[in-house]
Amino acid sequence: MSCITQLLELKGKEEYLFVHDSVVIEGGGVFKDYEYLIVFTSHGHRCGYVALPSGIEFETDELQVHGGITFEDEHHAAKDLLVVPCNDTWIGFDAAHCDDSSCYATARKVFGDQNGRYDLIEEITKPIRDYPGMTHKTYDYMENECKYLIDQLIESQNAA
Repeated sequence: MSCITQLLELKGKEEYLFVHDSVVIEGGGVFKDYEYLIVFTSHGHRCGYVALPSGIEFETDELQVHGGITFEDEHHAAKDLLVVPCNDTWIGFDAAHCDDSSCYATARKVFGDQNGRYDLIEEITKPIRDYPGMTHKTYDYMENECKYLIDQLIESQNAA
């Protein structure tokens, strides 16, 4: 069992589990014996992570996931929530790229109004958000990307 299972147990049936004041755990699960986690940030974007079994080898640049792999580490702030430290390695990706828009409605719901911060950001970024091709990556989208990443990791192990 990796840290992700422990974090999801800690989250329980709550809609969100705060990691700190700008990141919450939104969900995750197990797919083909790999554990994955999805977080939502106060910037209105999501990130997806997959826990790697020990001894797995892969080439980061060969993994195709939204925006590419942007995280590979044993340390993540979410692990600080656990009583017993764990050191599994996670790889991850984010949906905060040039063609990704933010979901300020969800950010406002989760993190509060923050003295009108989200209203100001929405006003300033409106021309960018309305640009053709800009899309917000939903929870379901990120979950599917995590599963696609897991399929690729399994395939890379089978090919080795």
